[in-house]
This record gives sequence, C-alpha cells and structure tokens, in this order.
Amino acid sequence: MLLLAIPGLNVTSTADLAGELGPIEHYANANAITGRAALMPSRYQSDQVDKSRGPLRRCGNRRLRAALLQIADNLVKKNHHFNARAAAWSRAGKDPRWIRVKVAKSFSRLAYAIVAGRQLFAHPCRQADHYVLDKLLAFHTEHGTAAAQLQEDLQAAAEQLPRGSHQEEAVPLAKRLQQLEHSRRGVQPLAAILPLVLAKLGLHPVQSQSEGRDPS
Repeated sequence: MLLLAIPGLNVTSTADLAGELGPIEHYANANAITGRAALMPSRYQSDQVDKSRGPLRRCGNRRLRAALLQIADNLVKKNHHFNARAAAWSRAGKDPRWIRVKVAKSFSRLAYAIVAGRQLFAHPCRQADHYVLDKLLAFHTEHGTAAAQLQEDLQAAAEQLPRGSHQEEAVPLAKRLQQLEHSRRGVQPLAAILPLVLAKLGLHPVQSQSEGRDPS
C-alpha cells in the first residue's frame, strides 16, 4: 500500500507485485527480489571463455519478473524521475530492454526500503502532492466499491501509514470532505466515511461553516 505514494503506480500494479512477492520478511535485501525474478544476466564459462553479460536467466519466478517489468514500464511512462533517467540512457544508446531492467532493479531497491522499513521518505521519484489514501479513495470511487468495504480499506490503510505522514495524507481527504459538505450531489456516503478516516490519522474532521460558527 505504501508504494502508492510513487507516481506511476496504481492499485492494480502494486497488488500484482504484492501477490507475487509475498511477505517482504522473506527477502534479505533488494537483490533477493530481483534474484528470485531472475532479473540478471546469464553467465557462460568454458576454459578461457567467460561471458558474464549474456541474456536474462530463464530460471526464476516469471510472474514476479512480469510484475516488476510492468511496473518499470509504467514508471518510464508516468514518473518524471524514471522517465528522465530512461531518456538519458536512451540517448546514450542503451538497449530499451536494458533500460527496463535497470528501472526494475532501481525500483526494487526503493520498494524494499519502503516496505521493509514501513516508511515514506523523500526521493526524486516522489511528488509532494501525491497521496496514498487519496489514490486509494479514487480507485474505489471509480470502481463503485460498497461503502462498508471502502471504509474498511481506507481505515486499514490509515493504520499502516507512518505517523509522520498523517498530516500530509489528511490534506486531500479534508478537501474532499469540505466539497461534499457544500455539495448536494456526489457520493454522499463519503461524508460519513471521511471523518472516521481523518480520526484514524489523528485529525479532527473539518467542520462546515454552519457547525464552526461562533454561537455568540
């Protein structure tokens, strides 16, 4: 869920990765992730011959490899940081397949640090206005998720967020709540769900103008 803070990743791609990756505790480091996916060149040795930069190994978890390469493709297209790096490598004459593998390996190191450390930290690939809960909320709203399931998912996600990110994550949710309070249309169950999520983040729900007016 924390990986949603990276522009270019959505709920579907991160779910695919999580399903193939399994518990992060099973990996000693980021290289173990790409090693299991066989994202490494094969090596041929015979007598005086030593070719260490052959094609990708055939053995390995192909579904995990596919999930990582799909994410790499999305990052090159949708993430400004990885798009710029891919463009620089392309100008340097690097093979497009090499670029995708390079991005996948860079992402795996970042993903391991975020998931294993359960933290969100500053990185060139992140953007200040990119929020985990807001992206999760947009996904469920687009797919018409039932209110009970939406509330359960948002509250569970809020509990997993590092405490230091609660204030930032609350900003777009508070704005959505204000819009709902001043609008007669829209997904009204959200008006009941968002205050509960904000409470999970340790913030009081935003009051409407009528509720916040001084009675004197």
